[in-house]
Amino acid sequence: MTERLKQLLDGEALGLDVPPPATDAVLHQGRGLRRRNRLTVAGGAVAAAIIVGGSAVAFTGGGGGGGGDAADPAGPSAPAVGDDAVFSFGNHVFYDGPGNVAVIDDAAVKSLYYTSAGVLVRHGNNPYSDGGGPQRFSLVTPDGDVRRLGLVTEETVHATDSAQPYVAYGEAVDGELQVVVYDVEADAEAARVDVAPTSDGWFPVAIDGSTVYVQNGYDSGVFAVDWEDGTVAESDLDTLWEVGGGRMATEGDGGAASIIDLATGEDVLTADGPGYFDLSPDGRYAQLVEEDVFDAEPGGGVTVYDVETGDSVSLEGDAFGWGWTADGDLFRVGKDTVTTCDPATGECTDAPYDQPARSEAGGGPEAPYLKLGGMTYES
Repeated sequence: MTERLKQLLDGEALGLDVPPPATDAVLHQGRGLRRRNRLTVAGGAVAAAIIVGGSAVAFTGGGGGGGGDAADPAGPSAPAVGDDAVFSFGNHVFYDGPGNVAVIDDAAVKSLYYTSAGVLVRHGNNPYSDGGGPQRFSLVTPDGDVRRLGLVTEETVHATDSAQPYVAYGEAVDGELQVVVYDVEADAEAARVDVAPTSDGWFPVAIDGSTVYVQNGYDSGVFAVDWEDGTVAESDLDTLWEVGGGRMATEGDGGAASIIDLATGEDVLTADGPGYFDLSPDGRYAQLVEEDVFDAEPGGGVTVYDVETGDSVSLEGDAFGWGWTADGDLFRVGKDTVTTCDPATGECTDAPYDQPARSEAGGGPEAPYLKLGGMTYES
């Protein structure tokens, strides 16, 4: 079903004069948050493709729900990557706004991750994560150098912490779930920790400081792994997809979207109704994804919250069309414009974007795909 959806959505997108959408961007949610229907989420990608070419953005101030103390109110240390938009088109990576481009020596980019050493690029024979074959990795440094890494995985979920030079993932070895922390700067494993017996091969992960959170397949629980000292503890967390800056987006009491402080387990921000929060990489901001509203009125707008204060602003479009910069701004990419918005004020700026010719952007048999930094594409 997933591959058939991709084929249908690809065909729809190729008829539009905009970059083809990253249709698998929203498919991960069905596994990560079991309360949501995977097929329904995936269907929204066509609407996202239709609006991605637009560059006009409206914003309004607004009041949000009450906030609380954050894990790090001052915010995390600034990552080494630039604070501008990071995205890719085909195998071209725009690593610090539309004026800085690096070319990956592979057919297609699968996703982009923020680290303290630069932008980590997951790439391969096609832009897919599910059934996409080998996943290779390159590091784009802040000055634009591209370093091919020795790391290769397949059908694996990865995660980074923008304040550290690591990528984390889970791996089944002889019936044992192991957490691997890979140093992208040194191009070497930094740690490998045995977690628990497993019969699965799918392990959602998140990394926050010295802790890696890993889900042991579909039904075998979540563990908190201190990868520096090798200790493992069971966790009562229910999802691992949205972690950043010591915070996690989850489902609170009554099914409302919620953000918790990982250190205390206390709610920091709770939405008034259903949906889920999409956290910025630094954990300071979150956009509320309301799927019922999206289904009824695609492109009807998105509300973005300051997690600490609960203040909010509104932006045009929908959550699936916006990416995050490393320091928490929102951005979206049109055919010839990149729009970046400050989530604290709602103020937006446009920058010209020279989209690479499709014939030069790789992709193999696939059309070039647009991938946004700060968005999860694994499922």
